[in-house]
Amino acid sequence: MNSEDLALVHSLPFFSNLTEAQAADLLSRSYMQRFPRGTLLFDEGQRADFLMVLLEGAVELFARNHDRHEAVVEILFPVDSFILAAALTGAPYLMSARTLQPSRILMLDARMLRRAVAIDPGLAAIVMAELAGHFRRMVRQVKDLKLRTGAQRLGCYVLGLAGEDGEITLSLDKRTLASRLGMTAENLSRAFSTLRDHGLVVQGSRLLVSDREMLTAFSHPDPLIDVDEGALSIEIE
Repeated sequence: MNSEDLALVHSLPFFSNLTEAQAADLLSRSYMQRFPRGTLLFDEGQRADFLMVLLEGAVELFARNHDRHEAVVEILFPVDSFILAAALTGAPYLMSARTLQPSRILMLDARMLRRAVAIDPGLAAIVMAELAGHFRRMVRQVKDLKLRTGAQRLGCYVLGLAGEDGEITLSLDKRTLASRLGMTAENLSRAFSTLRDHGLVVQGSRLLVSDREMLTAFSHPDPLIDVDEGALSIEIE
């Protein structure tokens, strides 16, 4: 692994908390792989052979019902790991994963990870903190879905992307965005129409927050839902 890739890996909170010896041990049986857009990385129900670390591209985690209808659960961008719980326990994947863009992924041997965690209390504490972060991210997503209308979810999503100039270029197609926000494509279109009356200008994939105060007042962003906590650690008093 070259120095640039190593720096990317260590930018992930999980790896940034490892000692050099712990990181070297885990990376000794890993390899880098490139995947074209649309590659199914794994399917729900399969067993985890690897912990995957996304270094380039984008990946969607999704699930299907009995009619094969798909719903996006999460969209991942670099640098992020997935799916730690399945890799750590050997339990079946609860979701499937597919690349949304050409992606580069570090593949870490799951059996080696399990053995390392079992014998190293320090590594176990780091893994516990990482799992806690994943769990809390899912809780925030459930609160977003349960406590807001579709238009409010979209408004908070837009506010989270908007920089100081208020301009956004959507990197996701609208089908994927709609599924991620828990709505149909038709409902997403209606949500965009609603937000036009609350400070959002929509021009295809380009958005402009023309009145941030108005959009904020309508969407009600909440730091306990919308703010990424960053890396967590196990507090020992």
